[in-house]
Parts: sequence; structure tokens; C-alpha cells
Amino acid sequence: MISSILDSPVLLGCAAALLSIAVAISILIFRVIFPTIIMHPWRLPPKDSRQSKSDKKSTVVLAGSFNPPHLGHLVMIRYLAERYGRVICCIGVNPNKQYDVTPQSRAEILREMLIHDGGCNNVTVEVVSGYIWRFARTQNASSFFRGIRTWDADGGDERTLQILNTWGPLILGRIWPMKTMFLEGDPQYRHVSSTLVRQICARRKEAIESEDSNADINKELTRLVPERVASKVAEVYGASS
Repeated sequence: MISSILDSPVLLGCAAALLSIAVAISILIFRVIFPTIIMHPWRLPPKDSRQSKSDKKSTVVLAGSFNPPHLGHLVMIRYLAERYGRVICCIGVNPNKQYDVTPQSRAEILREMLIHDGGCNNVTVEVVSGYIWRFARTQNASSFFRGIRTWDADGGDERTLQILNTWGPLILGRIWPMKTMFLEGDPQYRHVSSTLVRQICARRKEAIESEDSNADINKELTRLVPERVASKVAEVYGASS
């Protein structure tokens, strides 16, 4: 009798379902504990390889605040644009939060930065309300990227977002989460940060108000953001400081 119970199709089906759930949970836990980090120097798959052809057909999402965008962001975007068929830079917006510089203004600066960059013709910029993973699904994105300086520097903050992007789709959307990958910054630009850019813009504003020369400050700013958008960044972030 025990043997017949163990051989029951219902029991076997339940056991198989539980095993599948256990495997799925193990995979997701593994993703969180051992994140995928793409270290610099970034490499491209061999041209005409199966991986390269697959990547060229793929859409990926790079999410960030871009507050403001800077040269460190730009080199990351160039790499993704060269590797993948389509890149969407997403700026998340919380309708209940007040911003010194609106996500729309940040998106305009980033678009202007990319328009003049010949290697980013397959890149678009979107301002997204709600969960970015939901938007990424509507775009048939295959991967979700986050730019970091290094995992040691930014991993603590990124871990929370990674957990949300891993479990959120499964719990809230009942869909399998796309993989989150972390792109470590080019060492040449690891000293560059949005915070530093904002500080320089504030200093520039103070220099103008006190009628001091701001020539050195302008040069300092153009070492952090492309020269073609430096005046726009200074104007927008100077007004908000």
C-alpha cells in the first residue's frame, strides 16, 4: 500500500513541483550572494561568434539616477552600445518625491550628451515611473545593468536594489526576474561622481555671485562631463544649489 501511495501520480507531481521551486529559489539566492560583476577592462565577445550575434539582437537596460550624467557614465554606455543591439538608459522617478533637478532635466542632459557621441546611435533615454523591471519587460530586455565604481565601494547600496530586482518580479509580477549585472567603472573615471559634479557646480555659482573668476572651475567641470554639455550642467545644477 505504501508503495502504491509513493507511486501515485499526484504525489509524484507534487514532489516534482516542490523540487522545481527549490531549484528556482536556489538559483535566485545564488544570484544575490554571488552577483555578476563585469570588471574593467571590459571585453567584447569575438566578432561573428554565437555570443556576439545573440548580443546584437538583445535589448539591455542601464538604470541609474544620472544626477547628473558624467564621463564615467558615458564610457559605460559606449561599451554597452557597442556590445548590444539596443540600450535603454532608465531614470527612475518617484511621483511622491521632490527633486532638486527633475528626472526629465537629467534625461535631457543625457540625451544631449549622447546625440553628439557617434558610438551611441542605438541608445535611448527614458524616464520611468514605478518599477523599472516592469518597464524593462515591456521592452523585451534581456538583461538589467547597474554601473558601479567597484563592488567594494558600492556593493552595500547595490545589494538592496539587487534583492528588489530579483524578488520583486517573482512576488509582484509572478514572472522570472531578468539577470542583474554590475558594470565596474573605468579606473580612469572612478574618481568622477555625480556628487563631485554637483559640488563643482555649487562652487561655480558661488564664484559668479561673488564676482570671482570661475575659469579654473569651468576647466575642472569639463574634466568630469563632456565639454558640449558642461554649460548646461553648470546652469541646471547651479540653479538647484
